[in-house]
Formats: sequence, C-alpha cells, structure tokens
Amino acid sequence: MDSELLNLDSHIKNANSVKEIVISRLLTDGVISEEKAKEYTEKWQIIIFKSNWFKRWFSAFRKDGDLNEYIFKFVKFED
Repeated sequence: MDSELLNLDSHIKNANSVKEIVISRLLTDGVISEEKAKEYTEKWQIIIFKSNWFKRWFSAFRKDGDLNEYIFKFVKFED
C-alpha cells in the first residue's frame, strides 16, 4: 500500500482547512461577497487523486507529469 494513501485523510483535512481559511480571508477583505463565499464553501471541493488513476485525462493536461504523483484539484460539483 502506498504511504500517501495512509495519510490521505489528514491531507484532505489540511486541504479543506486551507480552503476555509482562504475563503474567510477573501470574504473579510471584501474580495468576494457572502454569496460567493457560500458558493465556494458548498459547491467547490478539493479532491486528491493519483495521476495514474486517470491516465488519459492527466496526460491531456500534463505531458511531463509523473504518473505516480498525487494531485490536489479544486473542482466545482453541481447537481
């Protein structure tokens, strides 16, 4: 088993903490509205995946990437 998989839970928690801190700071500084902050909090999520899980998709965006590396992606989920 990959050591990154063992630490995945803590990586996800850390990434979401950073997301919340950044959104809060943007809201406090008046860069985004309350409505936008709510949208980023609810609809945008940080996902972590290993490049080789999505080889074709990954290679379309990164020609030089290592297929064994883990990627953090900020993605919007909608109904």
